[in-house]
Amino acid sequence: MASPAATWAGIFPSIPTAFFDDGSLDLPSQAAVARFSVECGAQGLLCFGLAGEVFRLTPRERREALEAIVEGVAGRVPVLAGVGAEALHTSLALAREARDAGADGVVIPPPVSTRPSRRELMRYFAEIAAAAELPAMVQDAPEFLGIELGPDLVVEVARSSAEIGCVKLEAGAERIAEWVEAAAGELTVFGGNAGIYLLDTLDQGAVGIAPGAEVTDELTATYALWRSGDAAGARHRFAPVLPLLVFESQGIEHFNACAKHLLARRGVLASSHMRAPTTGLTAIGRALAERYFDEIAAAR
Repeated sequence: MASPAATWAGIFPSIPTAFFDDGSLDLPSQAAVARFSVECGAQGLLCFGLAGEVFRLTPRERREALEAIVEGVAGRVPVLAGVGAEALHTSLALAREARDAGADGVVIPPPVSTRPSRRELMRYFAEIAAAAELPAMVQDAPEFLGIELGPDLVVEVARSSAEIGCVKLEAGAERIAEWVEAAAGELTVFGGNAGIYLLDTLDQGAVGIAPGAEVTDELTATYALWRSGDAAGARHRFAPVLPLLVFESQGIEHFNACAKHLLARRGVLASSHMRAPTTGLTAIGRALAERYFDEIAAAR
């Protein structure tokens, strides 16, 4: 594994993009959620994925938000910036912008509005990673993006790229195990899915997970126990968190709304605003998210 991306491991929360109530970027809160993640023990963080309302951001806003995130992290952990777009030339520009703004790596999802050939996809990933001149993670999330890459394609791309060394999956333990076996010696594997499958995927060979940011402290504590070899302690620590993660995971919009609401409640974000069009949380949803969150502390 030549790419430094293969050294990434642990809890890498996918942080939200912070907005004021009027929908404009809230850069102080953007830096705050980055600081919060690091202070909770995160080993790295991701930005501008689906959890960051990425399709509702302009390229200029991505640059401004990334600069705030880099400032908040202050070099303590790697910052990975999503650089996906529907046109290759746009992703190339975003990759260069991410590098210039101080990102430590990039996350590259496939385009979602077309069905490129295998050859075109391989070119897409390799050229973006090369343009960034940074370690790169490929994202395979067919449930959310509508296109499945599969291990054969991603492993082949990694073999031809000095930058690509990691893949992020939205998958449970069985699929993670298949990828770990197929990618052995070529790629490391991260899980996602809000962190629901954290311990199961680690047990199957994943090196880390990219959840949301709202309970980073709980997930890093669970990960530390697992790394120490205390499997029973890790499962005991994780058990009260799981109902919240399950409740949040009713689609990406619901997840984002829950995560932002809880981060605002914790004093990290000034506002839980999401850009339109969005459904947000109802009063019932807010009450349930808070109940599940409060039950975590009550279980300690």
